[in-house]
Amino acid sequence: METATQREVKEHTKTLESQLREMYGRAAYTHKTHEKMADCYVQRYRIIKTIEISLSALATGSLILAVLGDSKPATITGALLSTILLGLTLYFKEASLGEQAQKHTVVASKLWGIREQLLSLLVDMNDSRPIEEVRIERDRVNEALEDIYKNAPRTSSKAYEAAQKALKADEELYFTDEELNKMLPKQLRTRNEL
Repeated sequence: METATQREVKEHTKTLESQLREMYGRAAYTHKTHEKMADCYVQRYRIIKTIEISLSALATGSLILAVLGDSKPATITGALLSTILLGLTLYFKEASLGEQAQKHTVVASKLWGIREQLLSLLVDMNDSRPIEEVRIERDRVNEALEDIYKNAPRTSSKAYEAAQKALKADEELYFTDEELNKMLPKQLRTRNEL
C-alpha cells in the first residue's frame, strides 16, 4: 500500500515533469522561431542583393549607351536607376540584414543547447535521477534561459507562424525510427520487431 509520503513524492515528481515539459516546449518554439527569423533576414538579404546587382547592371548599361550614343532617354534612365540603387544601398546599410540574421542564429544556437538540456533532464527523471538534483539543474537552466531571452532580438509573428508550421506540420524536430537507424552506427540501431 502506498504511503502518504510516496503519493506526495509522486505528485511532486509529476508537477516537476510537467514544468520541464512546458519549458522544453517553449524553448523548442523559441529556438525554431529565431531560426525562421534568421532565415527571413537571409532571404531578404539575397533578394535585395539580387535587385542591387540587377539595378547596377541596368544603370551601367544605360549610362554606357548614353555616353556612346549621346542619348537623353538613356541618361535619364541611368540616373533614375542609379538613384533607386542609391536608396536601396542606403536602406541595406541601415537594415544590417546580415547582422540581424547572425543575432537570431546565435540565439537559436543557445536555445538549441537549452532544449537539449531540458530533454536530458526529462530522460534523467524517467531514469530515477533524484528530484533535488533535477530541481537544481532546472533552476540553472531557467537562469540561462532568462539571460538568453534578455539579450535576444525581437521576432515577428510571421517567424512564429513559420516555426509553428515547422514543428507541428513538418515535424522538423523529429525523426522516424527508420531515419534514426540510417544515421546511427549499426550498434545503436533499433530492430523493429513485427
